[in-house]
Amino acid sequence: MDPSVNLRQEQQVDLVDANPTLSGSGSNSEVDAAGFNESKPAQTLSVGPIPKPEGSGILAIPTAKLYSMNGAKRGKVLIFNHETFEEKVGCKDRPGTDQDVARLNQVLPQLGFQTEDIEVYNNISKGEINGIAENLKNNADLEISDCLVVVILTHGIKNDKLVANDGEYHLYEFIENFNPTTLKSMAGKPKLFIIQACRGIKVDDGVNLMAYSARDQVDSQPDIRPYPEFPDLFVVQSSHHGHKAFRDKQEGSWLIQDLCNAIHSCDLETDSIYDILTETNNAISKRLSEAKEYRDKKQIASIYSTLTKKLYFKPSK
Repeated sequence: MDPSVNLRQEQQVDLVDANPTLSGSGSNSEVDAAGFNESKPAQTLSVGPIPKPEGSGILAIPTAKLYSMNGAKRGKVLIFNHETFEEKVGCKDRPGTDQDVARLNQVLPQLGFQTEDIEVYNNISKGEINGIAENLKNNADLEISDCLVVVILTHGIKNDKLVANDGEYHLYEFIENFNPTTLKSMAGKPKLFIIQACRGIKVDDGVNLMAYSARDQVDSQPDIRPYPEFPDLFVVQSSHHGHKAFRDKQEGSWLIQDLCNAIHSCDLETDSIYDILTETNNAISKRLSEAKEYRDKKQIASIYSTLTKKLYFKPSK
């Protein structure tokens, strides 16, 4: 691919991948890349300055090693599902995304979420997305909820910009709606963000590894919180920074389908959220693209976490 071609030209074409199963031979998949010109400035969601906490400004963090998951409600799930876009946005439709929604609705109750607490919003604008996040401040159910899950299924471009029905916005500016001083009912509680979208135009070529007999070495990390205004976040993005993400037109995206498979097969008593996502990435890593443009290309999900405790979705006793 000629790097001199601008982003709109590169991404506006439907990029077809093979059926993303280990033994599939079809040609049903696409990448979730937006058809934007790279030089166009982003129109991001309007987010005000982060308010200062009252009093000492210090949030009392419990010393427990596990997040408490014994509330009256497991929590709320918001799914922002984008299949079609306004013509001015310049994005192709996203066939297959409804299969992701169907699987999520099927497996999320296994984590303890009630069906009535799973809300799906289809093809809405960035203003509507921001409004829904704003309205969470007045949601009484969050006071008695264990956690909050936000799923965004859409096109994306580099620098973590996502596409709503009417334009683009920035993921991490959107996440500012969920910090402890903005959404006080969720302070100290885990907030999970699952993002199925491209993060750029690069593709993962994969590498051939040699087997080594040396034992694994682990670098110990100090217990630090580099962003104290944004603790208790767990963000899953479908690809590495700057890379494309694949979606099957009939079966759904690699990330969401393998995540749902991992949830379905996990042991909720012993598997933490990290175990579930490790199994998810293991499955994604075994997939291969067979499309003409992306033959043998790979994908791997990326995880960003500021969780301060271990997170398990054990069934309520």
